Amino acid sequence: MPKEQEYIYQNSEEVHEIITAVPSWILRWGITLIFLILASIILLSALIEYPDVVKTSLKINSLNSPKTVLAKQNGKLTAVLIENGQMVKKNQPLAYFETTADPADILQITKTLKTFQEKIFSNSNNISELPTGLNLGEVQGAYQNFYQQYLQYLSTQNKGYYLERVAFLEKDLKDIILLKNQIIKQQKTQELEYANQEAEYKAYQKLYKNKVISRSEFLQQENKYLAAKYPLQQTETALLNNTSSYASKEKELLDLKHTIAEEQLKFVQALNQCITECDNWILQYVLMSPVDGKLTFAGIVQENQNVASGQEVFIVNPGNADFFGEIQIPQYNMGKIKLGERTMVKLKSYPFEQYGMIRGKLSYISDVAYRDSVFIAKVSFDEFENKGSNRKIVLKNGMQADAEIITEESSLLQRFFRNIKKLMHSQ
Repeated sequence: MPKEQEYIYQNSEEVHEIITAVPSWILRWGITLIFLILASIILLSALIEYPDVVKTSLKINSLNSPKTVLAKQNGKLTAVLIENGQMVKKNQPLAYFETTADPADILQITKTLKTFQEKIFSNSNNISELPTGLNLGEVQGAYQNFYQQYLQYLSTQNKGYYLERVAFLEKDLKDIILLKNQIIKQQKTQELEYANQEAEYKAYQKLYKNKVISRSEFLQQENKYLAAKYPLQQTETALLNNTSSYASKEKELLDLKHTIAEEQLKFVQALNQCITECDNWILQYVLMSPVDGKLTFAGIVQENQNVASGQEVFIVNPGNADFFGEIQIPQYNMGKIKLGERTMVKLKSYPFEQYGMIRGKLSYISDVAYRDSVFIAKVSFDEFENKGSNRKIVLKNGMQADAEIITEESSLLQRFFRNIKKLMHSQ
């Protein structure tokens, strides 16, 4: 090998060693830098926290939601009493079913009977007369039984037969007491006369023993003495008869008052039974508003229309609903959720990008699983985040929405270790 080439070769190895040699400061600071980067990543993963989001569907509901009026039987509507969109009151008749009775008469007599009931419960005896000429149809039998008891009940009231008898018996008792007092006065007088006659008889008895008077005179005086005792015995008999008469009248009065109480009880029972029959008839043949509010026809509703049992005929909207959200939480997410957690509600009827969303919080979670092993929860609405004044969210009962429940926050590091544990347990 020529000397020049050998020299170049030797120099090339030396140059290569110089070039490839790593400075010690690079190794020292490079390891430090890598450690700092790793430490920073771990620190940031421990500091950066964000919550889990549980997504579920939500249904808008309200405490005073619109009420439906359902048909209680298959039949024909003979009268529709209101118009669509009309404001109605609670228990206001809305429509009548076909019946043999006059619904207006049934409603009238029911009101009258309930007035009777209130007066009886308030211990008022001011019972008015019943209306006449009523066509009660299916409840005629119950009303006839009540009417008979009503007539008997009138006999127990002022100027009735039973109270007149009570008045006579009470007067008889007072007269018997007066007679007794008179007899007692008479008895005292007779006892005094008898005592005088007895003293005179004893005096004559001594005279007869001493032979002062004859036997005929003594016997004559003895007869007077015995005759004086007879009126006193009659008075005692009169007192016994008076006491017996008083007891008899008192028993008769007690029996009469018992009869009055029985008649009044029968009247109350017949009254309650008749009211029950009328209420059942109204429930079956009259559609009534369950609450105050605005009435809406549930479809086409007109006279002489046939409807099926259970069919929705009317809807009454109270108009003062307090809305809330109802959600169903699956069991696999149940452990993450707690009361008071924030919830974001995005209505399907109002796209989030255009109208905004509703912020709320969980105010109730059921303790027992519902059907399909889900738990029911309630979301109270706190804030409506509208995108603009002309794009406001207006809630209506039954609206659907997507709910995002913001659960407890956890760091990236915690999530990393959870995944490691999950992988270890799955193996």
